Amino acid sequence: MAKQDDSKLLLYGGGLLIVYFGILRPLLEKLGIARSQAEQQIINQQNLPNNKNPFSPIYWKMIPGAKLITRNATNSLAKRLFDSMGYFSDDEPQVFSVFSQLKYKTQVSWLADIFQQNYKMDLLDFLKRGKGQLPQAGLSDTELQQLLNIVNALPIK
Repeated sequence: MAKQDDSKLLLYGGGLLIVYFGILRPLLEKLGIARSQAEQQIINQQNLPNNKNPFSPIYWKMIPGAKLITRNATNSLAKRLFDSMGYFSDDEPQVFSVFSQLKYKTQVSWLADIFQQNYKMDLLDFLKRGKGQLPQAGLSDTELQQLLNIVNALPIK
């Protein structure tokens, strides 16, 4: 009898796991009640201390001998990023194109610094939210996660 109870318990437990991970959790993530893995990675990136976060506008100042690009080139990249994000749709390939031109984390930080000076917005928040408040504005969590992986793989200076 105890063996039959254990089998039922395992069967019910397995069924509950399938329902939670297959139906309930994706629904909660879609509604914004639970955080997806990609969203958690974005939050973790934002919470890094300035000396470890390449999206921080002061990260590049903490790295001696940082290899930066010219201010004019950085202004141009910042404008391309700003123009690539719309109120209703975004030009994601343009965003990835901008970041593919950066070779070091310090250059990402320099871009974040110039972007903040020019547009009075945090670069990572802007990429996440775009120019509008609609859900489709800004990069998706998956696209942001992909971008973070690219930047985090860059050498420091």
